[in-house]
Formats: sequence, structure tokens, C-alpha cells
Amino acid sequence: MKNLIVIRHAKSDWNNNLSDLDRPISNRGKNDVKVMSKVIDEINLKPEIIYSSPAKRTIETYENFLIHSSIIKNIKFFKSDLLYDFSGFNVLKFINNIEDSLSKVLIFSHNNSCSFLTSEFANKYIHVPTCGIIIFDFDVSSWKEITTGNYNHYFPKSFR
Repeated sequence: MKNLIVIRHAKSDWNNNLSDLDRPISNRGKNDVKVMSKVIDEINLKPEIIYSSPAKRTIETYENFLIHSSIIKNIKFFKSDLLYDFSGFNVLKFINNIEDSLSKVLIFSHNNSCSFLTSEFANKYIHVPTCGIIIFDFDVSSWKEITTGNYNHYFPKSFR
């Protein structure tokens, strides 16, 4: 069994004229992380490893989850350029190449890749809002074998 947890970065702050990679999260984004940290703690799917896009907003989202969530403390964290992807194809390639000894993986990513993953793995298009959490369960032993799986989502609007 493989469990994939994907969190879209929190709401971006567009107040400054910064490059896409350098854009931070907004105050609303920080508030959403507080709310969604409680949700991820209640789900209690403790990941074995955490990966993130190198974009500032995904890193800040992770850092804020780290402050407010007990589930992700003391878990190895890595950045990957493949996760700075807006089509989803590089994210899918990344997922398919996760080490098979890992069963529960958390990824901080972007849209449209989050919505692409719901289309690929749940056979339905769902717009994943900022700070949205999507969870997939796959009844396989290798990340290369994943196709469709059970799907659930948690979006900030439902918990504010």
C-alpha cells in the first residue's frame, strides 16, 4: 500500500514585484496553514518523508505546517526541482521514481499539478485550492505501478 499526501502551497502574496520562485505566502495563507495543520493532525497519516518544490511559497507553506502540525515534525525534508511543475507531468515522473521502501509520502506542490494528479489518480478533475490537501491510497507495492486509487480531499474553505 502506498499513501500519497499532496498539499498545494498556501495563498501567495502578490504585493511585491517578485519572480515566481521568490513569491512568499500571504497572511491569509499563514492563517489557512494553521487551520489545515489541525486537519492533517486529525487525519494522522504521518509521512515517512517530505518533498517540496523549491519555490519560496511551497517552502514557507512547509515551514508554517512544521510550526503548527505535530504530524510532520522530525521528518526528513528535501526539495526537488521536478516539483516546480505546473503541468503535473514532472510531478508524476517524480512520484513514479520514489523509493519503494517508502509507503507514506508528503509533497508540497503547485496547481495545476495538484489538479492534474486528481485527474490521473482519481479519474476526476478537481480544482485544488491553495492550502488544499489531497490524499491518495494505492494498493500497489511500487510507486511505478500506481494508476488509480482511493482519493480524499480537505480544503480550507470547509474548515474556516
